Amino acid sequence: MRFKIFITIVSLIAFSNCSALAWGWVKLPDGVTWEHPGTLDRTPAEGFPVHFPEEAGMDSKPLVEYSQKLRKEKTEVRSLLILKDGNLIWERYAGGISRNHNHNMYSVTKSMLSLLLGICYSNSCGVNLDESLARAEENLPGILPSELAGKESIRLKDALRMSSGMGWDSFPKKEEIRTDADPLAVAWEPSLSSPPGTKFEYSNGDSQLAAGYLEAKSGKSLYEYAKNTAFSWLGIRGEEWYTASSGRQTGGFGLRLRAIDMAKLGQLYLEGGKWHGKQILRPEWIAWTLEPGVEHRYGLHWWLHEFEGKSTFMATGKGGQFIYVIPHRKIVVVITSAIWDKPSEVLLASVLESVKASVQSRDKLVAREKEEAVLRELKLARKSSLDPKLKDGADETKLAIQPGHQPSHP
Repeated sequence: MRFKIFITIVSLIAFSNCSALAWGWVKLPDGVTWEHPGTLDRTPAEGFPVHFPEEAGMDSKPLVEYSQKLRKEKTEVRSLLILKDGNLIWERYAGGISRNHNHNMYSVTKSMLSLLLGICYSNSCGVNLDESLARAEENLPGILPSELAGKESIRLKDALRMSSGMGWDSFPKKEEIRTDADPLAVAWEPSLSSPPGTKFEYSNGDSQLAAGYLEAKSGKSLYEYAKNTAFSWLGIRGEEWYTASSGRQTGGFGLRLRAIDMAKLGQLYLEGGKWHGKQILRPEWIAWTLEPGVEHRYGLHWWLHEFEGKSTFMATGKGGQFIYVIPHRKIVVVITSAIWDKPSEVLLASVLESVKASVQSRDKLVAREKEEAVLRELKLARKSSLDPKLKDGADETKLAIQPGHQPSHP
């Protein structure tokens, strides 16, 4: 009898250990952080309640099938998060990446800059979309009066709508904004090639002009202002922002964020500028942001789009970085990836197709087998290996060990 009891206890321990390996906490090799458990961890994810898709009125099957497709095709999608009604209903990481990894935002940085200007406006620091950038920035260090001459007609909204008229595409030194000691000084060098507000010309130069305006109004660098406001209020951590030797951050690129922090940015805009009941952005700033400029698909450093025939908007970055906001569905989609072998718009379209199938499905009943399928797939995605060929030229994600660490290169 004692022998049978001993065998039973050993079996239970073995089963428990097996279950812990399969479903328990999994320590990453570097020992810095911990991944999710195999069972759904209901602990709020940095303020977001965690639910299965069905609990938020969505069908998990299309999302699971899409994740399987990504694994089969070895598509370099590193993070895919979905918020519905403020609930985190899908949090997929691939290749050993976790919630605590930050990612190169590329041009999503531009939308963060727009947010910071909106915060400055909302706190009555003198931001005016019709103000002359040259006059606002003439006293900033490193700016030559000769470079500002004749450019007084460029307004803040012209730069935010990528219509400053500075002729950035034909400027021979445009790439120097990535490496020069002072990116703002470089941004003021081109000559006007068209009247401000008349021609769309996407550039990092216009973003840097807008960044200089924020510096002039706030009296702080981009990063310092962000740390004191948006990053602090939204609980953003583990971020990095490229800083030139002049001490200035780049306004059009260079920011690194965790995917969960990208989701916070999208949710803030979805909620009309409110965060946990606090009005961070005035409603009129968001309305202005979503007004098209010369380019009908572009507002104030945010792209304008459609989903199910209704207006949506997004922040986008090279290689497949997206914050996609669907107001009529109360959904935020976040994607980080390294897609270099095809247009990133192809990736976005495929993600949105899976979201569309999920929200339009009639099979949204909670079912144990569907929950198990979700957990199984998310675990397989975390353990998957990505195609090394797609990593050529791509920045690796970094563990966010030192919040606020500034990398030495863009």
